[in-house]
Amino acid sequence: MPTDQTPPENFELLLAWLGPDREKGAEKYEQIRRNLLDYFRRRDVFDPIDLADEVISRVTGKVHEVATGFVGEPSAYFFAVARRVLAEWRRRPREADLPEYIAAYSDDEAAQRKELTLQRLEQCWKRLSGEEQQILLRYCVEMPPVKLSESRQQLAREIGVSLNALRVTGHRLRRKVKSCIERLIEVK
Repeated sequence: MPTDQTPPENFELLLAWLGPDREKGAEKYEQIRRNLLDYFRRRDVFDPIDLADEVISRVTGKVHEVATGFVGEPSAYFFAVARRVLAEWRRRPREADLPEYIAAYSDDEAAQRKELTLQRLEQCWKRLSGEEQQILLRYCVEMPPVKLSESRQQLAREIGVSLNALRVTGHRLRRKVKSCIERLIEVK
């Protein structure tokens, strides 16, 4: 599994592999990303964006090895990686099926559970740096869904990174907060 800190030169090499110039490579990249999202949505993946980003991250991490000797359409390589990522995702442990009878929480119990979850989130949020908090807040919460790609491109320009680097950073930060919350639940 590649690191979330993929070197920027790998992304430039990826764009060069995808098209004769940077602009054509970027267009091909966006087309492949949309196709990956469709691929995962058709397979009822809970979070197709995370899996599509994982595929792109893996390909970008290995592009220096793959691009030189690969024969054929680069999108075929992306989808070979996508099939592998999907298989790994399906092997992950799932929550058990819900029993037929589920004890209902009283209003007090539900309020306590909600408060405890918010406390855990707040603890994990405080562990992020101020810059990480701003990026995650803008990447996940403040982006208008109608023009999501434009908003994320603007955010990437503002913080001085490529769009792919922003996606990887957003994914890494979401995973960091989620892991922190899960660890706090286990300590319970």
